[in-house]
Amino acid sequence: MSLDIPSIIHDFFTGSQIPLTLSDPRLPDDPLILANEPFYRMTGYTAAEALGANCRFMQGEGTQKSSRNTIKGDFAASRDTKVLIRIGSQFEVPSINRAQEFETHAATLRKGLDSINDSGEIARNQLVQTGELIGASVKSLLMARLENLRAS
Repeated sequence: MSLDIPSIIHDFFTGSQIPLTLSDPRLPDDPLILANEPFYRMTGYTAAEALGANCRFMQGEGTQKSSRNTIKGDFAASRDTKVLIRIGSQFEVPSINRAQEFETHAATLRKGLDSINDSGEIARNQLVQTGELIGASVKSLLMARLENLRAS
């Protein structure tokens, strides 16, 4: 299994409330190399069952042939697909033609996250500066007190 997952992707998966999986098409049979807790909760599968397996493992014995045919047909027609793979578990894949929409959405999310990170950095710097000011004030008060004690 591929272990060269960038930390930013791993952190994104860990922090997401949306069920997510990541496969590695460079490996034979395109196995899943990362999945998050919402995915495990939604599907009922465990990491031991999912990681290292192709996503076909989710078909299971209870998967209807009509569901598989729907997925194949939608892929062939470049349509979004959504099927129930088992009770309470749904399989959704957007069509390849929507890749540009996802890139735009990802860029917007990235810009928002950068803005939040920048705001956090500004707030942190303000706290440091405030702490330095408070520290300087306390230090000057303590020095004045020390001088008064020496003078007495």
